[in-house]
Amino acid sequence: MGTASKWTSAGATAVTAGLALSLTGALPAASTDGQKSADDRAPAAFHDQDVDWRECEDFYLEGLDCATVEVPLDYGDPEGERIHVGVSRKPAEVDEGEHQGVLFTNPGGPGVPARKFASDIGSTPVGQAYDVIGMDPRGLGASTWLDCGQDPPNLARHPGDEEIERIFDQQREYAEACDEADGDLRPHFTTANTARDMDVVRAVLGEERIDYLGASYGTYLGAVYGSLFPERLDRAVLDSAVDPDGVWRENLLSQSVGDAANVGRYADWLAARDEVFGLGGTHEQVLSAFEQTAERLRDEPREGEDGMTYDEQYFRNLVSASAQDQGTWDESARLLKGLVEETPLPEAPESPESPQTPEPPEDPEEAEEQLERLTGPPHLAEALLCEAEWPTDPDRYRSDMRELRDANPFGTGAGTAGPGVCLYSEQQPTEPLVDLTREWETPALVIAGEFDSSTHYEGGKAMAERLDSPLVTVVDDGAHIYYNPQFLGDEEDVRHPCVADAVESYLLDGQVPGDTDCHDRPRPDDATL
Repeated sequence: MGTASKWTSAGATAVTAGLALSLTGALPAASTDGQKSADDRAPAAFHDQDVDWRECEDFYLEGLDCATVEVPLDYGDPEGERIHVGVSRKPAEVDEGEHQGVLFTNPGGPGVPARKFASDIGSTPVGQAYDVIGMDPRGLGASTWLDCGQDPPNLARHPGDEEIERIFDQQREYAEACDEADGDLRPHFTTANTARDMDVVRAVLGEERIDYLGASYGTYLGAVYGSLFPERLDRAVLDSAVDPDGVWRENLLSQSVGDAANVGRYADWLAARDEVFGLGGTHEQVLSAFEQTAERLRDEPREGEDGMTYDEQYFRNLVSASAQDQGTWDESARLLKGLVEETPLPEAPESPESPQTPEPPEDPEEAEEQLERLTGPPHLAEALLCEAEWPTDPDRYRSDMRELRDANPFGTGAGTAGPGVCLYSEQQPTEPLVDLTREWETPALVIAGEFDSSTHYEGGKAMAERLDSPLVTVVDDGAHIYYNPQFLGDEEDVRHPCVADAVESYLLDGQVPGDTDCHDRPRPDDATL
């Protein structure tokens, strides 16, 4: 499927990738909060292993060094089976006196490879001062894979009652395939074990302590690492933080609430400008116009001039994605107006220039193999979500799906409330969740957007309170991930300059701010509409 415009592409990424939880809705087995155990440190044999750093072969990792590091499958049995994690390193570009050490990174997910994130962060002012490390979490990318042998089902976000029943059947079939394919591995693919893998990599690098920058799910990984290894962590940026008290179902359910809040404020803005956009003069009229359009596109999808197919599901997600970025509400409104009124669609605005992307290998098989390491496989998210406690009554999921479907017609909807593979899987983690505490010295820097629907604002506040750390609030903003390399190019193009200043002052100069409000993304000026 093509991309209609820069705002639809960026918004859809925030909805479907952000925390990546809206795609899964898993049902993990019960566990209770746990404390640091004696098994958190791998034996010296893992810390002292020889690692062969070489220039990365994958085309999208140009300029990075790559290596493979062995880790225990089960840290409770370090003499048992071994697996490996793939690691990338982007060297600092400053003089020795300005070198800040190593910065571990994770872009979120759960279930997103991290090696390329080292390259992305390496392009920022922060990345130039650090040796930036990207470690693909166990289960995907260049690390030991979880592979269920079939793709996870593509679950509808706004299912009818019959489709809700099919979701249970699809998840059962997928769970059985995962158990048969890699059931002996899945219980060991947890956030805590990924954090332990990070510490093995730290030791292999010969570093006493690390700094950390994690986004979305990566904020939880960073908090878990610091809780397990407080003497090994110095500074930590937790960008778009998850709710430590909502792991994982409450974090999932909050996404629909966040979508509804964003769409509601967007509808209010459009209603106040009915003379410009003609989508309705009240909140209710705007939402009614959107709903009628979605229903029409269900029966009569529209083919755009650019090859895009606008059907019901895409339109519902487009409304939600457009609402997240108030900085482009005027641009997205013109696209939505064309779909509502069945008139010609506007041309997509020019996107900011971005660095040239290296060309993939000419050999199709080699290119496909490298891209698989970049994008997946997509099975880790379900396994990770199984580390937390979820309801076991199937009827509760039916009720929640219907309620969210009806209350939130745009965005993630019922997609966050359904049953996951853990309702049926017989192979699930048994280790308790890590009790998040900050025993390391330097407060973390926690960032949360007021209307971020992927990781809701109250969750970011809870993370800051849990870690006794300052909170940077991005006011009147529904975006997700604010220290974003995509928008950290020329100084005048920085999407969130207040956030960038806070992050860079913290990591580069050691300045720990107090709680801060950032008003970084103004709404369009009425004079320019």
